[in-house]
Amino acid sequence: MSTAEQKLAKTGHGHGSSGGKDLTSGSVHRQLAKLTAYMAIGAVASMTFQVVDTYFVAQLGTEELAAMAFTFPVVMILHAIAIGLGTGVTAVVSRFVGGGGEESSKAIGTDSLYLAILITTIFSAIGYFTIDPVFALLGAGPEIMPLIHDYMEIWYLGIIFMIVPLIGNSVIRAHGDAKFPSMIMITAAVLNIALDPILIFGLFGAPRMELQGAALATVIARFVTFAAALGVLHFRMHALTYEMPSVERLSKNWRRILNIGLPSTATQLIVPVSMGILTALIASYGAVAVAAYGIATRVEMLALIFMMATSIAMGPFVGQNAGAGRIDRVKIALRFAFQASFAYGVVMAVLLALFGEQVGNVFSDDTDVVRLAAFYLLVVPVSYPVLSIIGISSQAFNSLARPMPAMIIGACKAFVIQLPLAYVGSAVGGIQGVFVAMSLSTLMVSLLAYVWIWRVINEEEGAPSSSAAA
Repeated sequence: MSTAEQKLAKTGHGHGSSGGKDLTSGSVHRQLAKLTAYMAIGAVASMTFQVVDTYFVAQLGTEELAAMAFTFPVVMILHAIAIGLGTGVTAVVSRFVGGGGEESSKAIGTDSLYLAILITTIFSAIGYFTIDPVFALLGAGPEIMPLIHDYMEIWYLGIIFMIVPLIGNSVIRAHGDAKFPSMIMITAAVLNIALDPILIFGLFGAPRMELQGAALATVIARFVTFAAALGVLHFRMHALTYEMPSVERLSKNWRRILNIGLPSTATQLIVPVSMGILTALIASYGAVAVAAYGIATRVEMLALIFMMATSIAMGPFVGQNAGAGRIDRVKIALRFAFQASFAYGVVMAVLLALFGEQVGNVFSDDTDVVRLAAFYLLVVPVSYPVLSIIGISSQAFNSLARPMPAMIIGACKAFVIQLPLAYVGSAVGGIQGVFVAMSLSTLMVSLLAYVWIWRVINEEEGAPSSSAAA
């Protein structure tokens, strides 16, 4: 950053982008709570439609439910790419917003959309033509493969409408505005929930499409987010630039984004890749185990929304304040986020332990599926009180332009600790042993993340302000 931008960063008056929010001054607790609340509302809407998807598909039968569970790791991989890229966008754009680089933030935000379209097109083509080998590798049998095709063929053709809006929302959040991304997600979720029964079961004269209907409902709803995100960026945020980008500008901005986005993507990919291996292990116990795992993980995503929202909120908050050299505010935010997430995790662990079986009954009438899902919801949530330490620390690392610690922590959780423990647990206690291992691995890695993030924060606090804003 230039000297002028550093001065703007120190004073906190470098935020010229219309529609944005200055996160470098004012109450830390209030700002972080507001960001988290908006993101949680949007996440609730997004996760709710996934749970509703699971509910309607479960009415089709156990094989259909198992087929959807098999698609989850692959869907997560493609979303992980978008989330990783979005993390890079948020980190870079928010630091320029915090330091007063409005024109640079516009150019980077625009170029990030070009990059998202390019990456999405490539992965859509590759994914569409590799359905059989990929899902066979995950353990899907020939009786389930046609059902997977029904869902994934439509999903792959429509992923541009799912991925590009995630990047657009990252740009909006980088400017400190979490309200409009939340509204966009709510609108899409309501539309998805409304379309699900119509297209899956053929209501109101529509053809009965079953799993194809579930995929098509998602694509249509995500098209709405595609249009809405671009509309907010153009009409309200004025956060885009429309001149033809030069090769030099694209190269420079894509390199800035990917310097953080690639390690962040690797961090994000660790989760679905390890989940894919874990799913293959669970699949060795049969369709009942896969179905139970699918139900439990969908419920878990809904239960962890507050923690996920808190983690995401840390991205723009830490980015803007790091750009402005306000590491003192970052420290306050971390303490508040850790304490609030711990209390929330305790509450959710107790609730799921008490009502896990009743929750399972909502999704399936198969006694074995419900019993196994309830066991998962009993043992895995034991780690919830400290789970958020991993996500919050990772977002903070990325926004501090230090993506490697986040990637190392993610790799430790997935490959160094969780998977080995899962195979040991499987050998000792069967499928129940796998679930116990998942809980233990989270407890262990959270300690590593906690120690590491505070060490980095103390280093940042002792560094010159110009270094913090670089």
